This record gives sequence, structure tokens and C-alpha cells, in this order.
Amino acid sequence: MSRPQTARTEPASRLVTVAQVLLTLAGILYVGVVLEAAAGWPLDPARSYLSELAALDQPTSALFRGTDLASGALVVAGLTVLGVAHRRRRATGRPAASLVQRVTFWALVAFGLATMADALLPLDCALSVGSCAAREEAGHLSAAHHAHTFSSVASGISSFVASAGIVWLARARRRTPLGVSARLAGSLGPVLGIVTGTIGMFGSPLPLGTGIAQRVQIVAFSVVLVLAVQVLRIPQRSAHPREGGSAEVANEPTASSEASPRNA
Repeated sequence: MSRPQTARTEPASRLVTVAQVLLTLAGILYVGVVLEAAAGWPLDPARSYLSELAALDQPTSALFRGTDLASGALVVAGLTVLGVAHRRRRATGRPAASLVQRVTFWALVAFGLATMADALLPLDCALSVGSCAAREEAGHLSAAHHAHTFSSVASGISSFVASAGIVWLARARRRTPLGVSARLAGSLGPVLGIVTGTIGMFGSPLPLGTGIAQRVQIVAFSVVLVLAVQVLRIPQRSAHPREGGSAEVANEPTASSEASPRNA
């Protein structure tokens, strides 16, 4: 590699490291269960969604809305940095991102934006306690409360797509710790998300154990966020290798990125 190419690649590598740090912080903040435990389990974790702790009538509202907002912003920021790194590497002749990498990247971006919307459009009250569910059914709650449902659905769909992309991209390293962790977390999250989301469509109270399943889902997607940068950089073979050192170029890692949900 020529000196100008090396000079361009080194800053790109630093940007990838920055993206990794940002998405790792996003994953840590998104877990939520640790904060819930530290707060003394304010709601029954077996019969409530974690997002109910961000409802306006809960004392933990500001804390959980703040962590959701920060997590979503960190995802978007990390992916922006990763996109810049990819463009710089493309300038040195590296292969373009694959279709799966691109879809995963934009799904993660959508997840970050939807998670920020969740925080900015909180529930008026926790549906698993008091008369909140009855008030919702009667139409006595705010527009923001009802809009939260749509932002949560958007978060769930985008996390599902991102997780599927992570599982697909990790197949090349399925026998490594990275591949095993990514495929397990990427598979577990969507399955539990479908289960808990379907149950939630029938309203409150939730069946015993639904909240636990949803919390496991969130932990799984938090792992996806932490691993996303490394999985996106798994080498993707070029369909048309260039002459003269093409094999080396075709196997170079590319930088692109991914994302996922928290039900309400």
C-alpha cells in the first residue's frame, strides 16, 4: 500500500474505534435492567414492560427517558462516524459494502432514531398499574402517549431487521466467539420481541413472565449493539476482484453498521 493510502487508512481506523466506543456505550445504556434493579424494581418485572419505567407518572421517568435518548443518539452518532470511515476506506480502493451491510446499517440508524422518539414521546402512565390501561382504552390519554406505540413499533421492526443482518453477516465467523455471540444475541432478540409484542397487542395486564422475556430481549439487542461494528467489518468477498493484489483487497474488512427495539 502506498504512503498516501496508508495515511488515509490510519484515520479511518481511528474512526472505526470511535464508532465502536459509541455503540458500546449505547448498548450499555440501553440495557436498562441494571438501573431497574438499582431503583429497587419499581414495577413488577414479570408483568410490566421496561419502557413503563419511563412513563410520566413514574419517579424513574427522567432517568429512563434520559438513558433511552442518550442510547439512541449514541447509535446514530456511532453509525455516522462509521459511515465516514467507510467512505475514506473506499477512497483507498477498498470494496463497497454489501447489500446486507447497507440494510443492517440503515436499520440500526432507524433504531437509533426510533429510540430517541420513544424518549421524547413517553407514556402518560405505566399500563401495568392503576387505571392507566382503562384510561387508554377510553381515549383519555395524550397524543404523545399513543404516538409512543408507533415509535416502539418502528424500533421493534428496525431492530428485527438489524438483528437478522447481524446473524447473516456473522455466519462467516460462526465458530469464533464473535460469531457465536452475534448469532445467539441476534437470533434471541427478534424471537422474544415477536412473542412479547404479540402478547402486548391483547392489552394489560400482561401474562406472568412476559416482562422477563422482554427484558431478556433487550439485553440480547444490547449485545447486538456492542458487537455491531465488529460484525459489520467481517470481510465480504468482492464479486469482481481487481487485478494485482485483488485477493488481498477482496478480503479487507469494510466499515458499515447496524441497529434494534424496546416495546412499550
